[in-house]
Amino acid sequence: ALLGLAAIASVQNREVDAQRLYREVLDLDPRNATAQGALLDLLGTTDSTAAESRLKGLIEREPSPHLYQTLGNLYAEQARWNDAQAAYFEAYRGAPGNADYAYNLAVSLDQLQQYPAALTYYEKALALGGAHRFDRAQAEARALQLKSAR
Repeated sequence: ALLGLAAIASVQNREVDAQRLYREVLDLDPRNATAQGALLDLLGTTDSTAAESRLKGLIEREPSPHLYQTLGNLYAEQARWNDAQAAYFEAYRGAPGNADYAYNLAVSLDQLQQYPAALTYYEKALALGGAHRFDRAQAEARALQLKSAR
């Protein structure tokens, strides 16, 4: 239940609440990979090498779409788009109904100039319902640009 509340707080951009709730999860279950990965994502880090190593260890122990998403975010912050695309693909593959995963995969493909594939995932992100964190208008505009460039 705490994980769900933390995820909701995160989607609603209530980062302080989300961090508190993820820490409560870790108080109860210190090895919870989902909470650990989410906190890494929310808190950021100045040591990206250590964060990458930590995330890969968590993924090895308990692979999850959220951890792959967090790893993709780390790579994207470093403009390591090939690595980000691979991580975002694994996140999307694990949870194809998640619009944010589809959107981030689209952005990474866009950065790699793989425009037809990027358009496909922008369209998937826009077609998926539910809560999401990306700017819908921005995604629609980019999808339109890519369609008109064909």
